[in-house]
Amino acid sequence: MSEPRYYSETELNNPGRWSRKTLVLIAVGTILAIVLLLLALWAGVNRLAHDSSEEAIAIAEEKNASAQEIDLANSLRKSTVENVIAQEEIPAYSYAEVQAMDMSKPSGVSVEDLKLVTKYKLVGTEETLYNLEQEYDLNCLLLLAIASHESAYGTAQFHPNNVCGYGYKGFSSINECLDTVGRVLAKNYLAPGGAFYKGNTIAAVNRTYAADGSWNVKVARKVAYFYQVISENHNAQLEKLK
Repeated sequence: MSEPRYYSETELNNPGRWSRKTLVLIAVGTILAIVLLLLALWAGVNRLAHDSSEEAIAIAEEKNASAQEIDLANSLRKSTVENVIAQEEIPAYSYAEVQAMDMSKPSGVSVEDLKLVTKYKLVGTEETLYNLEQEYDLNCLLLLAIASHESAYGTAQFHPNNVCGYGYKGFSSINECLDTVGRVLAKNYLAPGGAFYKGNTIAAVNRTYAADGSWNVKVARKVAYFYQVISENHNAQLEKLK
């Protein structure tokens, strides 16, 4: 049995004195604390740098998107201007020029152009007129002029929906009438070898289409009026874009 250890008076009077092992542990702990603090600071700095980088990327993307929007707007504007300039080639033909015009040649007008000159019950027939011009050798403004003259823009019909004064029958709709008469005009009145072909002018069509000898004058005036309205609209649009 070992003898009990007796502390000296110096040891008893210095209770805060630490052993070497304790000092080592304190040092290690301090170093670890400093390392952890440095790691935390490093992580914070990296996070700030990452956030700043993301913000910079977001700003760059926003600027790029804005630039693309501006480029797109400019492209659309340029396309619109070019389209209007191309359509400006439709001039305001005079009455004499219309009378000499080959009505088997397309007018070149668009659906939007036709909406400028249809009235009353002929409103809504624009796509039919446009499609007939694309499908057949026919100036659709001639067909519109015939319908406008024969039925006062669809308001006066001797037979249901027969807005062109063609034959003695009715149609299920105005568009059906235009489709029928458009095909007949193209194949029988304006095409060489057609059953009623006398030439490709309005006056030539008059010879077999209508008994009224002045029919061609009234129809030609309407065609000239349509061209004038469409041409003036194109010029007005172009001035706004300049």
